[in-house]
Amino acid sequence: MSIQISASVKKRADRCPHNFSCLTTGKCGERPMCGVDYADGEDVLFLATRQDASCTYRMAFGDRQTCMCPVHYKIHKKCPPSC
Repeated sequence: MSIQISASVKKRADRCPHNFSCLTTGKCGERPMCGVDYADGEDVLFLATRQDASCTYRMAFGDRQTCMCPVHYKIHKKCPPSC
């Protein structure tokens, strides 16, 4: 698996602690990438799980969990569900 993302998107994700492993392995470090219910606006993903997790791009929004990672957002928008 290899996903191409522009350098400008990677630059906005400068807090990635896993050196963009999601682009080559489909995982966030050693764990699977968070499942997404839907994308809203620009760079906001509402996650399928409602449980807290330690991540530099994840935060609670009401009773939901959101992901603000620009790379994860682009992967979600570019890839079919099986990607």
